[in-house]
Amino acid sequence: MTTSSISRRTVPGAVRPAPAPGHRPRSQRETPLLTGVREAAHLPARLHTPGHEGGAWSAPDVENVVGRAFLEHDIWIPTGELSRALTAAEDLAAEAWGAKRAWLIGNGSTAGTLAWLLATSSEGQEVVVGRDAHTSVMAGLILSGARPVWVPPRICPDHEISLGVEVSDVDRVLARTPSACQVVATSPGYASICVETDLVCEVARRSGVLAYVDQAWGPHLAFHPDLPTDALAAGADGAVVSLHKTGTALSSGALLLAGNGLSRERIARLDTAVRMTQTTSPLLPLLASVDAARRDLVVRGKESLEVAVREADALAGRLRRIGGLRVLEAEDVGLPFHRKDPLKIVVDVSGLGLTGWQVGEELRHLGVAVEGADDRRIYLVRGACVDGTGGAARLRHSEDDAVRAFSALAARLRPVTGSFPVSVPGDARQTLRTPGAWQVLAECPDQVLTPRQAFQAQTVAVPLAQAIGRVVAEPVVPYPPGVPVLLPGEVVGGVQAEFLREVLAGGGHLHGCADPGLTTLRVVAGV
Repeated sequence: MTTSSISRRTVPGAVRPAPAPGHRPRSQRETPLLTGVREAAHLPARLHTPGHEGGAWSAPDVENVVGRAFLEHDIWIPTGELSRALTAAEDLAAEAWGAKRAWLIGNGSTAGTLAWLLATSSEGQEVVVGRDAHTSVMAGLILSGARPVWVPPRICPDHEISLGVEVSDVDRVLARTPSACQVVATSPGYASICVETDLVCEVARRSGVLAYVDQAWGPHLAFHPDLPTDALAAGADGAVVSLHKTGTALSSGALLLAGNGLSRERIARLDTAVRMTQTTSPLLPLLASVDAARRDLVVRGKESLEVAVREADALAGRLRRIGGLRVLEAEDVGLPFHRKDPLKIVVDVSGLGLTGWQVGEELRHLGVAVEGADDRRIYLVRGACVDGTGGAARLRHSEDDAVRAFSALAARLRPVTGSFPVSVPGDARQTLRTPGAWQVLAECPDQVLTPRQAFQAQTVAVPLAQAIGRVVAEPVVPYPPGVPVLLPGEVVGGVQAEFLREVLAGGGHLHGCADPGLTTLRVVAGV
């Protein structure tokens, strides 16, 4: 199949399967799990876990942080009753996203991806994966034993951010990987870019493989027609969405969604895999918040999103007028049909003469917390569910504080105007001699062993300089963006090693490796 044969198409919304006999239709305004937790919390006597017994034995400083009401609702519900409430909540979630089945996930989209890869791939099977995939995909590959076949993401030459995978690249990799079992794409990516998921899913379907989309950053995409296409509406066989990222759920609340084309056998395997990757003692207020977040997006998502997008655009415009800052524009994407998620604002701060990590620290000193920072950018995120109440007023207050903090920082640093990245005496960007974060991720080092083989191999810790040319046995992940620069089974290259040194020197942080200071790196012994 040639790329030219791929056509743009409008994918109709997925059809909800007919309800089972005796099934009582529910309104999307209902919250069966939240209601069950609220009712159970009213019982006066508690002789069950958790041991703090409704907060009676909690330390005062814990109660001061999480609140008395939260502790009172951290309860246990009898298994049968919980199962019925959870099933009802998941049925509503499946209906909301047009899925065949949905699972409420209590430990983030990470666990949803682990369950998906565990259920849909096996030892030695090839999985076509965009190299901008989150570290959770790497963990899923280790659990399943699958062999990744990488698709390098396209890089915006001006902003040096990942544009995600291009469908023609996915098509080429699938053509030379006839034994692949699925395609895994990330959309939106950490830098806010959404790929043409409908075309990626079409290519996967024509090749006879599954299509899975890590849509952790886009739970809101399904709820406004002017936003980039939601993965399930695009025809994905599976997707994961983090309801805590732009929705109203508590942190790590997520959903795993199964497309309508999945067989009953695959659904059963997924159901087992979800149980294997979830705790048997879930934090019920957390899962209940996912139930409520689904209601919020369905009931008021469209109107709220119109307000949120409008206010995010306004904030971006205010930041754009500050010297030394440059905000990623929708027209900067540069690939046909790739689009930007308007709820994330990406600010290039290299014109201030500092790295993004340094600017992030300066902003915290000025009372402003941001989503993340990397070598040259600051990332800001707006929630999808805003209204005209005090919550919206608080957000506007936060935006005003952010503009004041950026303005004060720019006034103090006296930025140089002109082209980006700038080059002025003392500019911290001059110390970053290697390609930027996203460009390094597109390098795709040689994969000698599968991630599982390298993870389970005998290892030895060596100085970073001696690791070059060796097979790495542990992931090395700058946060953000949470994408491994090196993952188990890859050959350590000089470019990756130098970039990781500069991440640490510039104020960045590394995760996944045993030595986060990277004086040593674990490599496969004898390879």
